[in-house]
Amino acid sequence: MGTSNGGRDVGVGASAPSAGGSASSRRLRATFLVVTLLVGGFLARSLVTEGSDSVLVRWLPWLQKTPITLYFGDVSGDGLIPVSRALPRDEATPQGLVDALLAGPSAGVGLRNLVPRGTTVTAVTLVGSALSVDFSGDFMELSAPLTRRALFATLRSWPDAETVAITVGGTALEEPTDLLVYFYDEPRDMLVAQSGSALDPRELATLFLRGPADPRLIGLPTDVTLNSFGVNPANGLLTLEMSYVPSLRQFALDHPEAVRRVLEGFIATMTTAFPQVDAVYLDFEGHATLGLGQCADMLRSAQLTPETLNDERLLGRYLG
Repeated sequence: MGTSNGGRDVGVGASAPSAGGSASSRRLRATFLVVTLLVGGFLARSLVTEGSDSVLVRWLPWLQKTPITLYFGDVSGDGLIPVSRALPRDEATPQGLVDALLAGPSAGVGLRNLVPRGTTVTAVTLVGSALSVDFSGDFMELSAPLTRRALFATLRSWPDAETVAITVGGTALEEPTDLLVYFYDEPRDMLVAQSGSALDPRELATLFLRGPADPRLIGLPTDVTLNSFGVNPANGLLTLEMSYVPSLRQFALDHPEAVRRVLEGFIATMTTAFPQVDAVYLDFEGHATLGLGQCADMLRSAQLTPETLNDERLLGRYLG
């Protein structure tokens, strides 16, 4: 009996390691799967984050991208369309910026190159904060109003350029005196730059609040008023305190994405027109949100020029 019980005890003891080993293996496989998914997700996110300083991008320099802004024409009208494009960082130079402009927009995005075909660049020079570019081509064609705006706006978007000079075969091209005011084309989900005239930031803010001349574009509701205004010369922060009216709240409720894009256009308008303005602080009578929480991250904090105005990869989605 004792021998029999001992045999059974030995049998149970012998089978226990097998069951335990199977459970351990399953746990090990599950742990490995979870780790694999986490690492895979991290790598995938790093791969698609253009212009970022993610760990993977720092490990693999060829993945690094720098955003640039190019200005093209609208095939459906006279608007000027800012296009955000990511260049490999070894190509993101003033020369690369000009080359990208001459190459024109991507096919199928509803834009046209305003620089005449056959135009070439003969010199690109950045000395300190002074950017100079010389083109070869037809002077009269390059001096057309919309083309000049596209050329100067593109070059002025270069972050290190405070002054811009353009020549055509050595002859100076006059910079336009009008400013760019960015309104929103909701059906096509793009910001469109219209020309406007203002002597100072206050006048420009008032001009924006009047709304676009083109009925196809939208801005803030026209009953929004500018309550107070101030520019801090020490840090270039422009503070705009505006009224929070029912129409603004309803606009945010009905068009939550549109109100964000309109504010992006407002910020771009104010930060690119005058050198004394580097950032904008938007305050609608102390409200931290518009509508039901919209744009909380854009209100009552300093906002720089949006890095992406119209992402070229997303343009053309709504073209017929």
